[in-house]
Amino acid sequence: MPPGLHQLEFSPIVHLDVDAFFASIEQRDDPKLKGIPVAVGTGVVASCSYEAKRDGIKTGMRLSQARQLCKSLRVVPGDHRRYEIAGRQILGICKEHSSIVEMASLDDLYMQLAQTGPTERQQITSALREQIFQEVGLKVSMGMGSNKMIANVATHHAKELRISSQRKTSSRWIPGTAILAETKHFSPVVAVLPGNEQNYIAPWPVEILPTVGAVGKEKFTRLNVNRVAEVAALPLEVLCAMFQKRGPILRNYSLGNDSRPLLTSRNPDSISRCTSFNPPTADQTFLDAMLAHLLERAISWMRFNKLATRCLKIYLRYGDHKEAHNNNHFKTACDSDALLHQAAKDKLTSLYTRRLPLRLLGVELAQLEPASHSNLLFIDPEKERADRLAKCKDEIRSRFGFMAVTPGSSLVLAKALGHDRDNFKLRTPCLTK
Repeated sequence: MPPGLHQLEFSPIVHLDVDAFFASIEQRDDPKLKGIPVAVGTGVVASCSYEAKRDGIKTGMRLSQARQLCKSLRVVPGDHRRYEIAGRQILGICKEHSSIVEMASLDDLYMQLAQTGPTERQQITSALREQIFQEVGLKVSMGMGSNKMIANVATHHAKELRISSQRKTSSRWIPGTAILAETKHFSPVVAVLPGNEQNYIAPWPVEILPTVGAVGKEKFTRLNVNRVAEVAALPLEVLCAMFQKRGPILRNYSLGNDSRPLLTSRNPDSISRCTSFNPPTADQTFLDAMLAHLLERAISWMRFNKLATRCLKIYLRYGDHKEAHNNNHFKTACDSDALLHQAAKDKLTSLYTRRLPLRLLGVELAQLEPASHSNLLFIDPEKERADRLAKCKDEIRSRFGFMAVTPGSSLVLAKALGHDRDNFKLRTPCLTK
């Protein structure tokens, strides 16, 4: 690094990632879990503690395999509501330090800092990290750079440095970076300084690039392209042949460029609700009732956000793990209970064709857009009554909880599942919204 480069002033984007989010909250709330390997999930690992990661356990791994790797592993089902509260608390703290904050997910945030020098960057990151730990009880890893991608990769780097220090092994060091706020209790903050983006991203594996994923990695592997530097060396024509319209975007990413802005507020593209069954079930009455419940929750959330949908998707997974899905497209955006429930019931009937029980059922409302109110001269009285009923349901649920108003079909679920004021106790509470 040229002398004095670490003293540069710039306006960095900071990326925050909560360390082992679900598992850390379980350890925070139950002192008996502190310091021991913990996995959150049912069936597969949704989150695992650093103690579990040291034994080779990873997110997405089957719990049966995880238990074989770590005999002392403690498995807890989790509670998504507690995770959402913690995520919102962290968002509030970030907004105290910056007016430009994007919440990519509950444990994944970006924030834009004002023009700062090295001393200010050190002070801000230290204060932010300490405040989150004191007020929320969680540790975060942080990276910063001139764009979102570089900041995200720097956070991966920070986590890698923390794990390597715990294992007392060496970790990669890349020129053009500065380590800020390094302590024995937190991951260090990795800052990638302006002008070093391409050199910094070059040695990382190709899957670190946004949108590449497992499918993109496989395509690159067939060309014996494993590092970002090798992606940057590919002709643009080759990238376009492999990834069509994403080719030029991937070229920019491989050069360390990312023009995506921070989105402080945005409407979601879709909303989904699903649950799994263990053991798998073929009880048609139960499945119909569960589909109606999941759809009702999705519709309620959609209307709360004043949105409507143009596409309804039903998806399922059979007992042999084979999946199926089907879509229903609407000519105009729809938020009608009756239309959506009838369409969902019809789609499940046409989709569920194999004589096997189901282990997963889900619904997704996609192509969301702001709901519009009809300005017709003559209003359909039945639609007007339905709209008033929906509004009353939403107001009651907002005040007394979602389960304050339930359809008759939910009585089938009530016989098999416990519930509280907001939802039935489904099989995967750590992911149940």
